[in-house]
Amino acid sequence: MKNIQIILNAILSQDVFEYILIDRAYRITDFSENITRYFGKNVHRDDDIRDYLPEIVGYEDRIETVLEDEKNRYVLETVYKNDYYINIHLEHYSKDKVLILLHNTTEITLSKLELLQYSNDNQLLFNTIKKILDSQDNLLVVTSNNKIEYANKKFLEYFSLKSLDELKERNENNFSITSLPVRSFDALYEYAKEEEKELTIGEDTFLVKATLLEKTYKLFTFSKITKLCDMNRALEEKINRDPLTGLYRKSYFDEKLAEALEYDQSVTLVIADIDNFKAINDRYGHLVGDKVLKESADLIGSQLRDNDLFARWGGEEFLILFKCSKQEKIVEKIEKIREMVDTHVFDGAGHLTVSFGVATSKENDTVYSLLERADKALYLAKKKGKNMVVVG
Repeated sequence: MKNIQIILNAILSQDVFEYILIDRAYRITDFSENITRYFGKNVHRDDDIRDYLPEIVGYEDRIETVLEDEKNRYVLETVYKNDYYINIHLEHYSKDKVLILLHNTTEITLSKLELLQYSNDNQLLFNTIKKILDSQDNLLVVTSNNKIEYANKKFLEYFSLKSLDELKERNENNFSITSLPVRSFDALYEYAKEEEKELTIGEDTFLVKATLLEKTYKLFTFSKITKLCDMNRALEEKINRDPLTGLYRKSYFDEKLAEALEYDQSVTLVIADIDNFKAINDRYGHLVGDKVLKESADLIGSQLRDNDLFARWGGEEFLILFKCSKQEKIVEKIEKIREMVDTHVFDGAGHLTVSFGVATSKENDTVYSLLERADKALYLAKKKGKNMVVVG
């Protein structure tokens, strides 16, 4: 299960989630715009997260484990911040970033406190449950001894049920509400009592949280995040892209290259470098230089397949990953690209050339060793006169 990720407009507007991204130095790299409501002051990039969330102090070693293993996550429950009750989730985002997800549990927390005041009077308990649950936007259900005792309006509407009585008529064994291998609500409680878990209902994705209210009574909260997952994928794509060229960033490229090598996939790596690019900037200015970079990326990219990974290393260098070990075919393709660039007239800069270094993976190769061989091949192409393809 992929860890729950960044919360965007559709969910943020409902005051349910906010997020912060931090790097290995505990510096804030990104955050949602409404995060300040929990702190009472403006949040800035490069600030130390521990200045805003002192609760993180003492958890630094856990953050390290989250960075190293995407399966690791930690939850600080019911933290009181600036008149809000929140749960703080520490989750893996990438090998260099941790996602801190702040889940607003104010209504649920206050609801539980209010419910527990009436734990000795079942009738008052159910009346209170009805009032609270029907006011929620999430799907909420209360069970006792594995039977549904109450469900809010959102739950009934989602399953096209007219009344609670109609719901109660269903046997729990044929009322399958999740994609998980759980046979009962009690089993679902055991699955989700420690922390929120992601599951699917029909075609929708939900977060489910199970809470023990009193003795046998259990509250299940289903938060719909279908749009969130879709938007998060879009945001993740945006974060992984170079804003100038639209190509992937090197950090993302390195991750995918490492994955390919880990699973013993035979790959060929190509490093492309625009020849004499500094002279273009010096002669025509950086705006023209930027146009050349974008035009070069578009030109090279037009000759690549959808499953070829194309990234910008930085400056005027590009990276191409071919999941193919047939080096002669790759070299033939790169030669055609080189010739195409050589005959192209760039807007505002005229003629320019590109040099290429090529390396095919070997047994026990690492990201560093493969990049090093390709980089040495590129250096040799430059040394021999540029505008050529050299295999390392």
